[in-house]
Amino acid sequence: MTATETRMYRLGESHAFDSAGHRFAYLPSGAIFEIDEAAAGVVDRLREGDAGHEELIERLTAGGLLMGDAEELLEELRQARAVVAPDAPADLMNDIPPADFPLQSLVMNLTNQCNLSCTYCYEFGEDKVATPEGKPKFMDLETAKRSVEMLLEQS
Repeated sequence: MTATETRMYRLGESHAFDSAGHRFAYLPSGAIFEIDEAAAGVVDRLREGDAGHEELIERLTAGGLLMGDAEELLEELRQARAVVAPDAPADLMNDIPPADFPLQSLVMNLTNQCNLSCTYCYEFGEDKVATPEGKPKFMDLETAKRSVEMLLEQS
């Protein structure tokens, strides 16, 4: 037996949930992925407890996946940290940040004014944790332009 065949898996720090008839996984990174039936089967099995590599591969191939696809799925789940294999070799690429990490997205809050008036809102409800008084109602155009220019320069 190889080290891969004897490797044990357990659930990682992820949360699987259903919505609108689809299965999803929420990862600690804040990412949400839709998971297919095969990945959901792995997650469901690991909810019962740890499982060996060989057992998971057998379940996946019995469900119709080719051997290579089953191996690839387990590795993708491991790299996403949806499942953990404590005895797996360290993934050095995830430990060393890239020297040049380009900016890939930009989120701009153009206003701090909300017109929904939700009664449960902690921001502007009765207890008013924050108040918009003294703050400009909208982001000025120059700030927005500089933000987009920075995104284009850094990406």
